Parts: sequence; structure tokens; C-alpha cells
Amino acid sequence: MGNQNKKDYSLVDLINNDPSYKGLKKNLDGFKKGSDEYYLQLFDELPLSSWPDYKTFLKNQAIQINDPLDIMDENTNEYSKTFRSSLSKDNLISCFDTKGMATIYDHFQFIVRNFPDNDCLGVRPTNPETGELEEFYSYQTYKKVNQRAQDLASGIMTIVNSKRKKKLSKNDFIVSILSYNRPEWALLDIACQFYSLPNTSLYETLGPETSEYILNLTETPILFFAKSNLYKIIDMLPDLKYLNTLVCMDELPAEELNILNSSILGKFTNINNESITLFNFSDVENLGKISIVPISPPTLDDLYTISFTSGTTGVPKGVEMLHRNISSGIAFAFSIFKTPEHKKGLQLHDICFLPLAHIFQRMILAYDLSRGVGIGFLHKPDPLVLVEDLQVLKPDFASFVPRILTKFETGIKNALEKSGFQKNVASNIISNKKTRVTARGGHDRSVVNYLVYHRILIDKIRKSLGLSNISYVVTGSAPISKSTLLFLKSSLDIGIRQGYGLTESFAGISLSEPFERDFGSCGAIGISSECRLKSVPSMGYNAKKDLKGELQLRGPQIFTKYFKKPIETSEVLDKDGWFSTGDIAYIDEKGRLYVIDRVKNFFKLSQGEYVAPEKIENIYLSSCPLITQIFVYGDSLHSYLTGIIGIDVEAVNKLMKEEFPEMSTWNDETLILNLNTNSSMRKKLLVLINSYLKTLQGFEKLHNIKVGIEPLQIADDVITPTLKIKRAKASVVFKESLTDLYNEGSLIKNGNL
Repeated sequence: MGNQNKKDYSLVDLINNDPSYKGLKKNLDGFKKGSDEYYLQLFDELPLSSWPDYKTFLKNQAIQINDPLDIMDENTNEYSKTFRSSLSKDNLISCFDTKGMATIYDHFQFIVRNFPDNDCLGVRPTNPETGELEEFYSYQTYKKVNQRAQDLASGIMTIVNSKRKKKLSKNDFIVSILSYNRPEWALLDIACQFYSLPNTSLYETLGPETSEYILNLTETPILFFAKSNLYKIIDMLPDLKYLNTLVCMDELPAEELNILNSSILGKFTNINNESITLFNFSDVENLGKISIVPISPPTLDDLYTISFTSGTTGVPKGVEMLHRNISSGIAFAFSIFKTPEHKKGLQLHDICFLPLAHIFQRMILAYDLSRGVGIGFLHKPDPLVLVEDLQVLKPDFASFVPRILTKFETGIKNALEKSGFQKNVASNIISNKKTRVTARGGHDRSVVNYLVYHRILIDKIRKSLGLSNISYVVTGSAPISKSTLLFLKSSLDIGIRQGYGLTESFAGISLSEPFERDFGSCGAIGISSECRLKSVPSMGYNAKKDLKGELQLRGPQIFTKYFKKPIETSEVLDKDGWFSTGDIAYIDEKGRLYVIDRVKNFFKLSQGEYVAPEKIENIYLSSCPLITQIFVYGDSLHSYLTGIIGIDVEAVNKLMKEEFPEMSTWNDETLILNLNTNSSMRKKLLVLINSYLKTLQGFEKLHNIKVGIEPLQIADDVITPTLKIKRAKASVVFKESLTDLYNEGSLIKNGNL
């Protein structure tokens, strides 16, 4: 593992030194610190939020500290005080334990030692006789994955360094991945850790120009890819300067492999005059079994990955993430995730659904592998099969973006609508559950809940979605409606935890508690970061007075630089290590974060009003369950806003069919066409949408709209893979539609919205 930075402070250090955890420390006194038995006991005693008392933590989740390093003038309102988690007031946490459980490699080896036969990576197998998918998941064990990963890693070192004519132990290169989620993706990530090899992932949804840019910038010699991307890569080869090895994650027949190598790839060489060779994944593993290169595990200071942000402007920036960043994130997860008592000691399962190219799923994968969780993958890269695979996998927890949760909400409501005589019973149960959630909070342990509500309704809904075993769901990356959160908490009787994070913070740095009564926040800052707010006078935000301003982050979980971009780094990281997120946040009396706006994204309407489109979009998305996407646009020659919106067709149909009964006979395409051509129907929809909004002023609401099912597409380059709007590009792509909306004029002539 090597020596770690002396300044690193671990979760174990916190427990041993902070008087708040004297009860927890006492429970660990019978075990030798740093031993596997000590860690196993500690796993059972966590989360930190249970010590000394969970209710006390809920009331005071983050606190203000007096930090001498803050640059603060008491006579100005430029900054708020610094906030830290109430779970670790005096120190920021870098890892689980600097002495024995520092890196993700250490965590994985701990699981391999203690739970070698646990399910690790799983897929739904195909029946060899019928060709049909089986109704179960088949898993490789942690022991098996560990051995395969080591073989794969040794094979990578042998092939790449032989081509470069370097020592086989040389680990001065980056491994790249171009693939959808699959076990081989995770296996490769684990393999890289054996030799401290950094890796980077390319988004399948971005064009070849972006892939070429990243591969050349990182000087990647080796690229692992899904077969579906083979011909894209061949097209790129003439422009790839450093690539010398291609590895297909799908098994290519020997004849096809030979043809590709001899007839197509054979004519290419890279900038170093190295030939380019294509291998099967299994070939690299088999070579690694023969050529065993001594391993070189990472330290906290080693580079773990370069995660490219698909920014809203310009070329993507590569965020350098050290092992310290991911290890501190894992420690944060351990500090707040609770395993229910009845599941302790059992094999748990999760589904790997969100793209692994995105840092959110990367963080979840890291935590799963650190806890010995079985990870199931979709049987094909298609979100439409999610529920089918959930019904087979039956995970214990899951992570979804808000769009998936709104689809669950719509599906449940439609099913209840069609349930005939049970409809009123179901409505009464959900209504009673909603009342209970908003009045009391906490997990509902009442007899009537388990013996009546679950048996009549809740268990059936859960089973239909494959969520029978779910304890909680984690969501993030976009706003979500409070009404959706309330409905799902009530109808599924589960906790929902909303988080906040960025690529630069290795995903989540805050996460809400699952059963809070006053929900809607992103939770308090975690133990591995600290935060403060900076005033933005031009937007009317005063950090010191109102605790509203640009969110700034600092700590072990926050990145230190963009790859080969010192100027861009200096623009967001100051000399004291504060990272300016560009997000406007509010911190409440319990220390919880609410993201309410975005810096700089505002424009002026014709009557002089300033409008912040991202704030408005977030409010629409978090308030109105009828819409799934929104792009707000304002022209300085006009006094009102227009926009492009994506709608939930079933939800809209349900609310509008009484006034427009003909809608019930239309398919989705016909409905969209008629909404866009029939102004009276569109006005009705607009009035419905705006009726959900309580906090916006009249000039901040939409006056005319163009409607689609999913009008904002990555393929059109108007949104990033993380669903952020490329505002300048969207304005160009939708220019004709936006002009037509302004030519048509406001659908709300008197402006009374």
C-alpha cells in the first residue's frame, strides 16, 4: 500500500479521537485495530449518524466553524462561514483507515479475504437450449473476479510495454474504455488498481471528434471497447496518434480477428511507429496468466481516473481524480449508509444501471465493491429493460436519476387508475401514507402499515417494479419534484435519498436522510468535504446575511486539477483550495444544502427584468410532474419567456382528456403533433403546467411552448450526457421553433399566469 500523506485523517482516527464516538469505540475495544475482525465489527456498527443518537444528528447535520484559513473580512458580506458535517467537526476524512484500509484496492482485497464466495459481478444467462434469458442472475464470485482482474492487469502491462519496448512493470500510461455497462467494465477498473494504472472512459453517446480528442490528449496506448463500437474506432484510427492496442470485450471468432489484424489494422501505425493489434478480452487474460508481472498497488496520492466532463461549452475537461478522492468518497458513504438490522450478514445486491462513464455510477460501484455487494447488469444496454431485470434481480438498494423515478410514478398511477374497484382503496392508503410522511417522518413501523397497507397494496406495487427488497433509493444529477418524492415514499414505503455532487467532487458530497419529514434538500455536507457560500451581488445573493450564494467546496474529496489544463484549473480553484462550483445554494438551519440557481446564466427581458433560466428550469422540473425536460429561452426584444419542453404523455393525457376526449384515441406522435398545432390545447397544457408553480413571478413563467416526448437529445448536442443544457447550442438548434413561438405570441394574453 505504501506510505500515505501524514495529513490524511481516517474514519478510524475520528472514532478513536472524537468523544462523540466513545460508545462506538468501546464496542470495538475487544478487537485489534487494523485487523480484519476490527473492520468487520466496525462495518456492523456504522453509520456514524447513529452515534451517539440519530435524532440528535437530524436536528444538526452540519455546523458553522471558525476557520482561520478562510479569507473573510468581517466588514463585508463576501463569504458565509465554513460548514462541516456535525459527524466530523474538527477534521476532514481522507479514507477509511490509513493503516490497513486506505485505497479502494485495500477495500476490495479485504472483501476477497473475508467473503471470497460472495456474489460480485452478475448477468442474466441465456438458456443454451431455448435461447431465452433465464429468470435469475448468474454471478462470478469476488475470489474469481479478483483472479481474473489480476490476470487481465498483467496481460495489459505485458502487451502495452512489449509494444513500447519498455520494462513490463512500467505503469506510465492510461487505459481507455469505450463501452456500455457490463461486467468487463468493472473487471477492467479493478484490474487497473493492481498496477496503479489510471483509466478514462469515453461516452458512447458523444461523437468521434470527442473520442479522438480524449484519446490523443491522454496519449492512451490501449483501448477496451464493446464490439458495437468497432467500426467507429476503425474510422478514427488514422487520427489516433498513440494507440497501439485494441481489446474487444465481446469474443470475436478467430477468423474474424485474423482478418481484422491482417487486412485492416495492419496498414496502420501510430506516431511512434508502433503497429496496432486487436485482441479479444480473453486473450489478454490468458497472456496475463503466463506473463506474471509483480503487482504495484496504489497509494492515496496515485491517480485513479481521469473523468471527462462533457461541459456545456467547448471541449470536455478531464478531471484528475486521485485515489484519495475516491477513498474519501467511500468513507463518506460508510458514514451515512445504514444496513437494516434484518439484512446484516446477508448477501446484498445492487443494479448497475446509470452509465459508468458518469462519476455518479462510478462512486456507487466503488462503494458496492467495498461492501461485498453483488452487482447485476442489464441484459442489454437499453433502459426499457430496467424493470424486467429489476424483477429478476430484486436489489436491496438502487441509484436512479429523477427521470426514472418520474416514470415509476406515472406507471404506478396508471396501474391504479385501471384497477377498477380497488382504485378508491388504493387512493385512501396512499393518502394516509402521505399524511403520515409529512406529519411525522421516520420509517413507518406501525402495525397497520405492515399488516394492512403492505398486504393490500404496497407489496404488489413493489413487486411490479422489482423493488420488493429495496430499503432505499439514491437519486441525483437533476432536480426532482417534491410531489414525486412524496408519492413514491408513500406508495412504495421506502426511503429516497437525494444527493448533490459533481465530477470534480467524485460524485456526492452530500446526501439527504431517507425518511425526513421536511424532505427536498440534498442533505448536509459530508465528512470528507467542507463548504461555504460566496455572495453573488449581481444576482441578489448575500452569503453572509441570507446563507445564499455560490457553493464552494474544499477537502480530500475535491479534485486538484484538470488534466493538462492549468488555466481552466486556476479559474475554479483558488490558492486556498476552494473549488467554485458555479451552483447557487442555500443552507438551512439544520445545515442542509438546497441548490437553487446557477451562476452567470441570466439575461434581460425587454422591460428590464433579469431572468435566470437554469433556476426557472429547476423549479419547473422539481414542481411539475407533467414535464420531463425543459429549455427556457428569453429574447431581449420581448417581455416574456418561451420554451421547449418534454412531457410525460400519459400524465398529460390523463389530465386533459376530459376537456379533449379525442386525445384518448391518439398515439404519442399524434398527441404531440396536435399539441403543437392546436393553440387552444397547448394553452390548456401550459395553464396546467404553470398551475404547479408557486414561487415564480409572472415574467419568470413560460408564455408559449413547443412540446415533444424527448426534444433535448445528446445526439443533437444540446445536452451533455449528464443532462446539462448546452444553452448556446440549444438556442441555435431550436432557433426556428423559438422564432415561431414569438411570432405566434403569448398564449396567456393578459399575462395572468
